[in-house]
Amino acid sequence: MKAFLVFVILLFFFRITYGQGHYSGSSFNPNDYFAPHAGIIIPVWYGFANMDYYNAAGKKSDQLINPVPENPTALNIKQNVKTHSFILMAIYGGKGKILGADWGMMVIPTLNSPTASIALDYYSQQTGTGNYTFTNKSLGFGDMYIQPVWLSWKQNKMQYALNYGVWAPTGKYEPNSLDNGGHGYWSQNIRGAVKYKPIGQVGITVATTLEINHWQKDTDFREGSHLTIDGGGTHLLNSRGDEIGIFGHYTKQVSDDKGSTGSFLSDRIAGVGGFVSYWIVPKKVGAMARVTQNFSTESRFGGIAFQTGLNILIPTSPH
Repeated sequence: MKAFLVFVILLFFFRITYGQGHYSGSSFNPNDYFAPHAGIIIPVWYGFANMDYYNAAGKKSDQLINPVPENPTALNIKQNVKTHSFILMAIYGGKGKILGADWGMMVIPTLNSPTASIALDYYSQQTGTGNYTFTNKSLGFGDMYIQPVWLSWKQNKMQYALNYGVWAPTGKYEPNSLDNGGHGYWSQNIRGAVKYKPIGQVGITVATTLEINHWQKDTDFREGSHLTIDGGGTHLLNSRGDEIGIFGHYTKQVSDDKGSTGSFLSDRIAGVGGFVSYWIVPKKVGAMARVTQNFSTESRFGGIAFQTGLNILIPTSPH
């Protein structure tokens, strides 16, 4: 059984903690870009993050320069932003083949407190000098990820994947509101991944994700596209499928923002982390814990994040 089953889901948490756009790097473990075995997987996750704002020079700062050309005023923001997130996920691994590939689909609704990226969106839309403290404690639905295309092919020691998904703006969004749960726009994620297994217990993965963002609801703003390169390695510990691994990512804004409002600062971020997974009930119930530390952060929030949770497997065919 793939370690995928004890695995995934940080795509959602990472995005909701500090990303501009929806997708943030290291959201998946290295094996999780590839379609699962036939069956249904239900992950239930909790995540916590502690984030600070870093300016265009890569320095932690309490001052945010408003990017609106006609009003380049300064805002003082109170560090830092601590966030909580809850994720209930549904994954389906299909039977048979499509274009010679294993296939699957996933849907991920999110429940979260307003996040660092929501705070940055709020700060960047203000039109006057002042002091702002991010203290909102509300909890609500965030944006939803839907991945209808999830294909992977195997060839000897190599494995390849092609994924396409969209972020739907299901979370509350109102311009200039501090208790938003979503970003107020659609995003498309196009991803390709490759994995090499030099020996049976070790895998090395590289994935590239292009995120294309659309116009934000009720504002004249469109976030630029982002390109993320993810990489990592895994080691299978035993025949049960227990696993440890490391991962890292680098994200860079690759096109300019559009419109007349919002943050027009090009951003980037990198990070490294590790995970451990363990089958509580082999091939049925698994647990996993992860930690990620960011660095090289510019014009966005970054920090440290922890996640833990359970993954429940309901097979639909023998393995």
